[in-house]
Amino acid sequence: MKKSALLKIVSVLVSVIGFYLLINSPTLGDDAASEYLRVVMFGSMDTAGFHIMKQSFIDAYRLAGAILLGVGSFYAFRFFSKSDE
Repeated sequence: MKKSALLKIVSVLVSVIGFYLLINSPTLGDDAASEYLRVVMFGSMDTAGFHIMKQSFIDAYRLAGAILLGVGSFYAFRFFSKSDE
C-alpha cells in the first residue's frame, strides 16, 4: 500500500472519529460525569458541582472532537485535492 493511500485513510478516519465525538459529546460527557460521580465521589456530590463537572466533560469531548475533525479534514482535503502522480 502506498504511503499516500495510507495517509488518506488515516485522515478520513481521524475526521470520522472527530465528528463522532463532536456529535455525541453530550451523551459521552453525561456518561463520563456519572461514572466519575459513581467511582470517585462514591455517589455523593452537590447538584451544582455535578452540573459544572458534567458541562466540563461535555466541553472536553466537544473540544477533542473539533480538533480531530479539523485536523483530519484539513489533511483529507489536502491529500484528496492533490493529483496522484
